[in-house]
Amino acid sequence: MRLTLHKKKIVALLALLGTTFCVYLLFSSSSVEDLDSRLAAPTARTNLSGFQLPRGSPQEMRLAAYRHNMRQTVLNAQLFPGAPEQVVVVQVRGGPGSGPRLQLLVDSLKAAGPGATSHLLLVISLEKPCPEAAEVIRSIDFCRVLPIFYPYSLSFYHDEFPGADPADCFRDLPKESAILKGCNNAQYPDSHGHYREAAFTQDKHHWWWKLHYTWERVREVSGYSGHVLFVEEGSYLLPDWSHTLRLMQRECHEEDCQILSLGGITSSEPPADPQHVEVGSWVAPKHRSAVSMPRALYYKLMGCLAEFCTYDDYNWDWSLQHVSAACLAHPLMVMSVELPRVFTLPAMEDTGVACGRTGPCVSADSASEALRAQVRELSGRLFPKSLTVAVRQQETRNPPQVKNGGWGDIRDHSLCQSYARL
Repeated sequence: MRLTLHKKKIVALLALLGTTFCVYLLFSSSSVEDLDSRLAAPTARTNLSGFQLPRGSPQEMRLAAYRHNMRQTVLNAQLFPGAPEQVVVVQVRGGPGSGPRLQLLVDSLKAAGPGATSHLLLVISLEKPCPEAAEVIRSIDFCRVLPIFYPYSLSFYHDEFPGADPADCFRDLPKESAILKGCNNAQYPDSHGHYREAAFTQDKHHWWWKLHYTWERVREVSGYSGHVLFVEEGSYLLPDWSHTLRLMQRECHEEDCQILSLGGITSSEPPADPQHVEVGSWVAPKHRSAVSMPRALYYKLMGCLAEFCTYDDYNWDWSLQHVSAACLAHPLMVMSVELPRVFTLPAMEDTGVACGRTGPCVSADSASEALRAQVRELSGRLFPKSLTVAVRQQETRNPPQVKNGGWGDIRDHSLCQSYARL
């Protein structure tokens, strides 16, 4: 009798526990779904595109960006199965005009055809939540796409470092006045006596972070042995960019160069030969557009982490030139094309500021049509069967003549170096 009663109690207890557990799951599931909804984190059930922008407070957006980067949802993965054979990483600044600038690049990638894109992984690194850019990303249907967020964006840190802290020193405040005032970074002006401007420091931070994140954290790249091409919004790649890169990689192996550039500076006389390449030292303004590098070079650059991150220049390309001259065992040798395979949007009227880098274009449609017209003029000269090294310079160290500044704050130095530990 006592045994029978004991069994009944056990059954009742189990029933109670089961009911409690079900109620817990119901409310727990509801709260999780509510949190996911508020943070706009992508879920297979609520977001068929697999991609949404963070929203809410800066803290909520920050958390959503981290969650998104950890999940690494690849769009179009079922349409294009298999490991990537080519990887392109795009840096998108966001803000006015980013949508048309990104669309320009996407259109040029698609124009290369399925042979170049069906095994392409397109990584799009967003600096800030941008609905225009998000619409472009969702419309891509010709390759695998991995959107990621730069986690230290000014959008996620409105009133604190690495954003603009109200207690930071004003740009032009004399150091003596800054020390008397007691502002945060009073002891750390740049080489020209100016204090940091958050908007200017972000570009170098983003470039260095995405370099590390691509090679170390993107799971789709973990077993990848080829080059990664780094470009920016507002770029327009010629239809034979992929074909030319493959030829350059083979030629680069023979020439013992370390990095490839699809950019360059052309002159009209004589006309640039699409078959010609040159090998020489890294020159920041000439080679920065459409840079392609292998994993081995990335590891070498990580060995110069401090040199890159403490050099007082807010431009990543000039900082890289400093690293080439002052840190690497051998200067950075670049193979570049005589006929650039990347164009950028023309400068804005009156200001001369390239709309491919800042602000909206005067007319994105007319600008992009002008670039397409250039491509049509070159169409018969593209897709060379082989490449010829027309210029071969000696290995020389080529340090920058001056520091552009904007990078004197030790907080920027520390944050930049911390990416390698993330």
